[in-house]
Amino acid sequence: MKNSNIDMKKQIKNSNDLLELSGKDDLPLVTIVVVVYNIAPFVSRCINSIIHQNYNNLNILLVDDGSTDGSAEIVDQYAETDARIVAIHQKNAGPSVARNAGIDHAVGEFIVFVDGDDYLSPDYVDYMLDIERKTHADIVASRNCFFTGDSKQIDEDHIVSVSSEDATAEFFYPRIRLGAWNKMYRATFLKNNYLRFVAEMRAGEGLQFITHAASLANCVGMGERKVYHYRTNNSDSATTKPDVKRQGVGAIETVNYIAQHLSMYSSSSKVQRALEWHRWNTYGYCLRNIIAAGQQRQYRELYRECIRKRREGLPVVLKADVSLKGKIMAFAIAASPVLFAYLEQRKIQRHLRVVED
Repeated sequence: MKNSNIDMKKQIKNSNDLLELSGKDDLPLVTIVVVVYNIAPFVSRCINSIIHQNYNNLNILLVDDGSTDGSAEIVDQYAETDARIVAIHQKNAGPSVARNAGIDHAVGEFIVFVDGDDYLSPDYVDYMLDIERKTHADIVASRNCFFTGDSKQIDEDHIVSVSSEDATAEFFYPRIRLGAWNKMYRATFLKNNYLRFVAEMRAGEGLQFITHAASLANCVGMGERKVYHYRTNNSDSATTKPDVKRQGVGAIETVNYIAQHLSMYSSSSKVQRALEWHRWNTYGYCLRNIIAAGQQRQYRELYRECIRKRREGLPVVLKADVSLKGKIMAFAIAASPVLFAYLEQRKIQRHLRVVED
């Protein structure tokens, strides 16, 4: 493995081969971008789930973001055994830069992002393409996914076309799963709109990307089936470890960035209400991070700000498109933000213990 910023020699050769195959049997070529960083215990299951998709016309880009635990070597081993797989190696620069590298070197008609510690059901690509055929959407997604320890499929599927405005609001609430994963994007849509992940973001880069993309899409095709497996038992994942500076403060910075840069925020009252609800909820997320890390003294001013924002934000929730139960819950949160944050954190810890067992 070379130590250059991005080693693309093998990519060039394989891309040309894949372009020749992309029209075979009129099946669209689908690029799957997997970001890999120090996930050696999990990455093989992820890659195997992609290799063994029912749909075979794939361009698989494994982007190693400077791993030091053997993950890079695993990536190279798979690239040597399957002509559809291309290994890309770069110095550690974060998931946003790695995903952008995937977009830049994708040759498929559609692009899928998969987190390297997650994995796919065998019909993932088939299902996403089916949604696209029925809706002709620039973005397709499922509202649901499997979490670790959950093997129950939904009883009945419904595929619908959601307007750009409605989809953007749904992502903020979020009634559609956040992040770039569990979705499929038309490649020309991403590239023609210069859609990229913001490298400087410490957290929430998936929220920024998907809401920006949804605001520009012709529509979003939406299904219900679970075909993506989201791992919740990776103890090294940023989503399972409290990190006030990166996760808490980073999430607040991302919401503020979105409010400043998303044109639909100022043009759509529906999107504005949804984003303000998400901002209110983000302060609760930051508060939980502070409590989970036991850093109330270290982040005293931020701790107090989060409490104040949770109390002052009650009018935002009352205007938002949430259920009556959600609005009643907001009154309880406003009355005691700290107690609610403690209870939420205990609930998360119990869930993680159950998953580990």
